[in-house]
Amino acid sequence: MRRRYRFFCRAQVCWSLLLVTHAAYAGWEFSAPADPYRYWNTSVTVGGQYDDNFNSTEKNRESGVRFSSDIRFRATVPLERFLAGVQYDYGVLYPRDTRLGGVEETHNVTVSANCTITPELTLGLSETYINSLQPELVEGPANAPINIVQAGTYVYNNLVANVNYALSRRWILSVAGAWDTWRYQVSSVASNNDHDDYSTIVSALYALDPRTSVGLNYRYVQTIFVNPGPFNGLNTDSDTGYLSIVRQFNPELSLTLNGGYTIQNSENGTTSTSPSAYGDLTYNYGTNSTLSLTVGEALSSASLGVSQQFSSQENTTFALHAEHRFTPRLRALADLTYVYSSFTSPLVPGVSVSPTEEALTSHIGLRYAFREWLSAVLDYTYTQLTAPKTSLFGRSVQLIEPYNRNQVSLGMTLTY
Repeated sequence: MRRRYRFFCRAQVCWSLLLVTHAAYAGWEFSAPADPYRYWNTSVTVGGQYDDNFNSTEKNRESGVRFSSDIRFRATVPLERFLAGVQYDYGVLYPRDTRLGGVEETHNVTVSANCTITPELTLGLSETYINSLQPELVEGPANAPINIVQAGTYVYNNLVANVNYALSRRWILSVAGAWDTWRYQVSSVASNNDHDDYSTIVSALYALDPRTSVGLNYRYVQTIFVNPGPFNGLNTDSDTGYLSIVRQFNPELSLTLNGGYTIQNSENGTTSTSPSAYGDLTYNYGTNSTLSLTVGEALSSASLGVSQQFSSQENTTFALHAEHRFTPRLRALADLTYVYSSFTSPLVPGVSVSPTEEALTSHIGLRYAFREWLSAVLDYTYTQLTAPKTSLFGRSVQLIEPYNRNQVSLGMTLTY
């Protein structure tokens, strides 16, 4: 379960929105499950999962087999100048606790709409709602994974609006605004971590040639906590200026680069600065076979484990993704992500500690299609969070709880 926590700093997102403007008329009809042009589909996955650390803790680990079910639905409605879409994912794991039972549920809903007012002017609106259970891998600027947090069940809602205007065949101006809310369902967590984020991006994109575009971008982000802590130290605002380059070398190989600088100011008077960088190299070496490498550097609000002590953290990310089709029926997927985080700007005056954490996640999956509508799925996921103890007021304390976790799942998927 991954949730997407985004500040939308990838300039090519604005560029891609301009590509979704083709005119088409669609109807809702029954068609073959493998038809790639159908406007809706749904799938149901049922199976079991072995988890050796349900609650992602170092001590008092709970392990065992849980049963899972997942339902997904996707629909698209294209009109002459309007395109709307919806995706819904509902998942269930049972039991939540080996002793107390209970059901763990997740909801993930995304609704989006794009409208072409004129050939030069396009508008976009999207909303994402997530009700899920942490810990999870959380993503940040440019969708680069930043950290793994532990906080219990949460509700997240993100609303994004954007306007794109083509000044000429080469110049495109875009403005995007986003508002997201975090609400945690455990009172002890919610009291210190419920917050809202507001962000604005202004971009000017220039197409050097059909395969290369360059962008000059500015992003402003404001974070407001329900309980901002001592001297309102958790409330921050940040300014980021960055240059973006998108290059399509050939139909198989593409490169995206973002580079700039971030200045983050806290209401308690402290300031944090950091390079803002993102790079993604993607190679499509065959039919449905892809290899991609992502490297990122970003400054963000401190993760939940230490948010009462620090207002910001700097994250360095390396992520590798591979997808290979062995046969028309058999596919394999693999993901490896490493994140190094250092926490800065202590909320308490006079404290100079600098805790760090390292997060490693890996995933291997197999998909075998018996029929176009029936397939088997096998997944293994390993998660490890390590954090050294920190000297605080003459004592060695563990500000971040380390843990490791193994999950193996097997299931069957019906698709229409």
